[in-house]
Amino acid sequence: MTLTLKRGESTDEIVDTMPTAKLRKIAQKAIEGERFSFDEGCYLFTCEEGDAVALLADYARKKHVGDIVYYASTLYIHPTNLCELSCPMCSFYAKPGWDKAWFLTPEQIEQRVKANLDKELTEIHFVGGLWRDCNLDYYQDAFERIKALDSALHIKALSAVEYDFLAKMHGITIEEVFDKMMSWGLGSLPGGGAEILVEHIRKQLAPQKITSEEYLDIHRKAHSRGLRSNITMLFGHVEEPEHIITHLCRVRELQDETQGFNTFVPLKYHEENNALGKRKKRLKSKDLRRVYSVSRLMLDNVKNLKVLWNYVGVEEAQAMLRCGANDFSATSLDEQIIVMAGGIRVKMTNDAIDKLITSVGRTPQRIHSGHDYQC
Repeated sequence: MTLTLKRGESTDEIVDTMPTAKLRKIAQKAIEGERFSFDEGCYLFTCEEGDAVALLADYARKKHVGDIVYYASTLYIHPTNLCELSCPMCSFYAKPGWDKAWFLTPEQIEQRVKANLDKELTEIHFVGGLWRDCNLDYYQDAFERIKALDSALHIKALSAVEYDFLAKMHGITIEEVFDKMMSWGLGSLPGGGAEILVEHIRKQLAPQKITSEEYLDIHRKAHSRGLRSNITMLFGHVEEPEHIITHLCRVRELQDETQGFNTFVPLKYHEENNALGKRKKRLKSKDLRRVYSVSRLMLDNVKNLKVLWNYVGVEEAQAMLRCGANDFSATSLDEQIIVMAGGIRVKMTNDAIDKLITSVGRTPQRIHSGHDYQC
């Protein structure tokens, strides 16, 4: 049975729809704006009544953000996939001499952006490997070339581990790196690399990366500089439900402190072409609807929940709009990280996203920068 949220449905009817006394109590807390505990989060993730949890998440979405679904017109720039790390869950990285390795010069980046300006781009999304040729001089050159082409383009760039790498390479603080990058056009952070913010799980996924606390502190420092960011969660690998709830609670705690997160982005783990994916008996798949529903319910202070159609498939992405999501990602031109891990290959346009969103009864709104979420 699939439960649906009817237009104009009263709060009493929402409670009455819940099939168990415990869920009715939880629904009442949602209506009254009370925060769910860790134990309640674990219950929501593991209880048998998945349709009811999705219905409650859809109610929370409508209550907090209404029927608008955001998306962006985005060009991905991956400066290089050469990386000093070798993370077991990563299909993207390469080493010198590998056939799949690449390195883009700032001039090549400029030409790539120029070639796509007719796509009504609103955002350039930078993320790549940790490579010493991609230093601060490199990013200054690249960012300034992009801004010279179109000063209105929003630059959303680099994960926390890349900022840590740049600071250590140049012998300066994270804050100084942010200040320099902002002076060259940096607008926000994409939020990749959170993985799971539980250290013993994180070490199985990316043992050479910065710690969970270091990751969060870099976002804290970005927010203190007025840089808003997204934050991700990689799920469907070796984690248990309680690790997902811990991750959500840590995100919620930092948002209480800084109010700097625009969007929470669950990332479905893809097992192709990486070391972890070869250990199939260790992998623990998760129900997509439950991940999105519980994320919406637990993250009462993060406005936006993004579904990436190229990670989960277009139809599944549309379904997540009924499980708490209110962001349909982007056109995602030239995205490579998920493509190299076996992700969806679809050419997406602004018109196509508009139609996908309206077909499920929601209102599309294209964003131009992180601040557009505040509208």
